[in-house]
Formats: sequence, structure tokens, C-alpha cells
Amino acid sequence: MINEIDHIESVRGKLNDFQLMLAVSRAKDSMGVLGWERRQTVNSILERYSHIYREYGREHADDWVEVTFGLIVERSYAAESDEAEEITASPDPEIAASASEEEDEVSAQVSLRMQEISSLIVVKESELLQLYREFYMLSQQDS
Repeated sequence: MINEIDHIESVRGKLNDFQLMLAVSRAKDSMGVLGWERRQTVNSILERYSHIYREYGREHADDWVEVTFGLIVERSYAAESDEAEEITASPDPEIAASASEEEDEVSAQVSLRMQEISSLIVVKESELLQLYREFYMLSQQDS
């Protein structure tokens, strides 16, 4: 994903929402087979990165990656030239606090959505059980 962002930024400048969404989608597709919980975690991370990128720009998003995960993002294309450039981040406490708050918010939203889906599953299971009972009763009358 980072290489794709670097390439597009070197050609066109900052990514628009569609280009960013496309890069995130390609990154998700390239993950391979992961468990549901791991996929949800990776999705949350990519969505968070995208949000910071849209709101504050690439540098802040890369800083968030370094502060959160301890990884330094290396760009393969410079934003204004074709030379390779390594981004060295100075951790900003405001960015770290903001990132932590927004991660908590995303986590709460995911948890709420999971509860909604769980409730919906219970309702659908009950409907399915009723249909099965009706089917069984009708099949007994035929016999």
C-alpha cells in the first residue's frame, strides 16, 4: 500500500478519497487468508491510517504508524522529486493521544456493530426455526 501511495503522490500529489480507498482495498485484498478477528484488526488499522491521511496528510499518518507500531515508513518516491527519502518522525504526544482516542472510538463502534449483528443473528435463527417447524408440520400432514 505504501509503495502505491508513494507512486501516485509522486505523479499527482496528495491522493483523493477514491485513490486512497482504492489503495486500501488493494492492501486488504493482498492480505491473503486471515482469521476474522485478524482481518477486523487490519481493517481498523487501514481505516485509521486513511482517516489520518485525509485529515492531516501523509506525514501525520506515517507518524501515527511509527508512534503506534514503532515502524518507520520508508518512501520509495519523494513527494517532489524521484529521489528515495526516509521519513524520520518525531513522536508528537498530541498525535499519539488523538490516535489512541480514535482507536478507542473505532473499537467501540466495532463492538457495537458486532452486538447488533449478534442480535440480528438471534432473530434470524428464530425465524428459521419457525419456518423449519412449519415445514416439518406440513411434511407430516402429507405423509
